[in-house]
Amino acid sequence: MGVLAMFAVADGCRAQEDVAGDVAGSLQDAIVGLWSGQAAQGDADPFTVRLTFVSPKGGVSRYPGEPPCGGMLVGDRKGDTYEYQEAITYGGTDEKTDGCLNGLLRLSVEGDTMKYEWSANYNGQDYSSTGELKRQGARKKR
Repeated sequence: MGVLAMFAVADGCRAQEDVAGDVAGSLQDAIVGLWSGQAAQGDADPFTVRLTFVSPKGGVSRYPGEPPCGGMLVGDRKGDTYEYQEAITYGGTDEKTDGCLNGLLRLSVEGDTMKYEWSANYNGQDYSSTGELKRQGARKKR
């Protein structure tokens, strides 16, 4: 094997170790996992919220109520909290008049409890909801 090929192989191994380290670090993050609970908008009846994070960089939201909807979460840790832009990918206002809105999630995690805050502005009107979610299943420690 030529000298250049040996360096390329060595660099490739280091790159794989770096990626594996990043993934392992993400698995240690407090937000990684499945979360489920209730949130409410003001005095309205509570609704079910399910969030899944495989990394602190993003996840998936699901609202199984009526109308059902959900989407993608993109963001990251912001100090002691997490902040995500939520893009509704099914059941949104582009599909039905009573659909879910894109918004901003602010989340904080303490142990197996997540504080949930959502806000949006749609057609000039502000909307918000708050709630509490619980970790589903045991947190994996590596």
